[in-house]
Amino acid sequence: MVSGAWRGPARLGIGMTVLLLAACASEPRPDEAARPVSPEAARLAALRGPVHLVGMRADAVEALLGRPDLERQEREARYRRYDVDGCAIDLYLYEAPSNGAPKVAWFEVRPADPLTALDPRACASLEERLAKPSAGRHAGELGS
Repeated sequence: MVSGAWRGPARLGIGMTVLLLAACASEPRPDEAARPVSPEAARLAALRGPVHLVGMRADAVEALLGRPDLERQEREARYRRYDVDGCAIDLYLYEAPSNGAPKVAWFEVRPADPLTALDPRACASLEERLAKPSAGRHAGELGS
């Protein structure tokens, strides 16, 4: 039997535990909570029609997506990665033969987190906004 001196604190502890559990139960689960949209994704969504990245100049890409999250030189190509709402946009830019301005020759959209790569819908909405290049396009077709 619990002595009278401990009965009050025990009830208080049980009451606090019940309140904490109730508060946790009412929180939305991460998959139900609305994800905030990045400024880059909002700009892409606001554009009419799909965005054609292939052939776009590097400065226009930066105006659209901001500074890249990763950039490096790979032989003749400049690689840029943009992270947009859990998805990575991998861009490969080559200098145009006519004026040397770097332009997008190829891109790919993929989940930034390898664990979500198993879900084919993970980046589908972003990929729909971008005009996927055809297999026939390559750096030599950049033109001016």
